[in-house]
Amino acid sequence: MRMREISREKMNRLLWIATVFIVVWTSIELLFTRIWNDWLPIVPSLLGYLSEGVLLLMVLAVIIHPDFGRKRLMKWINHPIHNSLFVFFVFAIFSMFINNVPFAQGVFGVRALFQFFILYFVLLTMDLPENWIKQLFHIILGLGIVQSVIGIIQIILEIPLPLRNIQERRSISIGEEIRAFGLMDSSNTLGGYLVAVLLLLVTYVFVYRQHLTKKQFLLYSVIGILFLVAIGLTFSRQAFLALIACLGLIGLIFRKNKAFRIMLVAAVSLFILFVVGYGLSLLLFEGFAQRNLYTLDLSKNYRYLILLSGLLVFTFNPIFGVGPGMFGSNAAFVFDSPFHQFMHEDLPTTMTTVDNNALYVLVEYGVIGILLLGWFVWGILKLSMRLAEQANDKLKWLGLFILAFSTALFFMGLLSTAWENHQIVLFFWLFFAVMMNWYQKEQSEE
Repeated sequence: MRMREISREKMNRLLWIATVFIVVWTSIELLFTRIWNDWLPIVPSLLGYLSEGVLLLMVLAVIIHPDFGRKRLMKWINHPIHNSLFVFFVFAIFSMFINNVPFAQGVFGVRALFQFFILYFVLLTMDLPENWIKQLFHIILGLGIVQSVIGIIQIILEIPLPLRNIQERRSISIGEEIRAFGLMDSSNTLGGYLVAVLLLLVTYVFVYRQHLTKKQFLLYSVIGILFLVAIGLTFSRQAFLALIACLGLIGLIFRKNKAFRIMLVAAVSLFILFVVGYGLSLLLFEGFAQRNLYTLDLSKNYRYLILLSGLLVFTFNPIFGVGPGMFGSNAAFVFDSPFHQFMHEDLPTTMTTVDNNALYVLVEYGVIGILLLGWFVWGILKLSMRLAEQANDKLKWLGLFILAFSTALFFMGLLSTAWENHQIVLFFWLFFAVMMNWYQKEQSEE
C-alpha cells in the first residue's frame, strides 16, 4: 500500500499507537536488556535502539505522507521557541568544527540532550484529541503503580541494586545497596521517573479538581501517596528535593492566587517530611548512614571530584566549550574522549558518565552554548507560565506540568544524568509537544 493511499486519520492513529508503544517500552526496556545481557550480549544493544528505530519510521512517515509533511510540517515548526533551538544546533555544529570533534562523536553528544526531539516534531503535526492524552495519562499512572509496587517489594525482599560486578558493592544494606529501583537501572532513575509521574498526577488533580468525583479524588490521592512512599524508598535525595523545589517555586510564582498556594504549603510539608524521614533513616538504616558519610567526605565524594575535573577542562575553552560529546555525555565515554585524562585520579575507573548534567553541558558547550540553551528553555518556561494561568483546562494542565517538571529536571540534572536518561526526559518532550500542538492549533483557529 502506498503512503498516499493511507488516510490522514489512519496514519494519525498509527503514529499515536507508536507513541504509546514508546512510552510503555521505555519504562520496561532496562528489564529486558538485563535479562538478555547474561547469555546473549547482542540482544540488549538491539533492544536499546528499538524505540529509536520506531521514531525513525515515524518521522519518515510524517515526511512522506502528503497530509503531514512538507509545507504542513514547516508551518508548525515556524515558532520562536523552535528558532532558538535551531540556533543552538547551529552553534553545536560550529563547536564541533572548531574543536575538531569526530562527526559521529559530536552527533551522539548532541543526541544525549535531545534524544526525543524527533518525537516532539512528529507530535506537532498530528491531531491529538484530549481523550487520547487522558488515556495516555492513565496508562502512565498504571506504569508508575507497577514500578512503585515492584520497588516496595524489592525493599521487603532486600534485593540489591543491579550492579554488574558484585565486587563493586560497599555493603548489602538498606539505604546503601538495597534501594527501590523497580524495572530501572538505578534507584535515582526510578526516583526521577516517579517524580515525573507524580507531578503529572498532581497537576491533573489540581486543574481538574472541580470535575472529579469524591471516589476519583480519593483514588488519585491513594496513588499519589503510593508514589511518595516509593520515591522515599529509592533513598534518592535528589528526586525528593527536586519535587519539593518545583512545587515550592510554582507556589511562589503564583502566590497571589489562593489555589496555587496549596503547592507552596505542599512543598513546606514535604520538606518537613524529608527532614524527619532523613533523620530517621540515618538512625534506623546503617547503609543509608554509611552512604551519607561518603557524601560528607569530599575525598570520597565522586560528585565533588567530578566538579573539580569539569572546571579544569572548562578552562581549556570557556567561551565555545570543548565540543559536544567530548567530556561528560555518554558519547565521551563510548569514544574515550582525550579529556578524560584530566579526570581526578580518585574517581572510580568504572564510571561511564559524568554524574552532573549541568556541569557537562557547561564544559562541552561553554558560556555561549549555555546562553543559547537558556534562551530555548526560557521560551518554554515563559509560555508554560502563561498557559498555567489560562482558563483552558487542558492547556493549563500541561503548562503547569511542563513548568513544574522543567524545574525538577533542572535540579536532578545538577546531581545526576537525568537530562540524558530517556526514562525520565521522555516525559518532557512528550508533553511539551502535546502542549505546543494544542497551543498552536488554538492560535491558528483565532
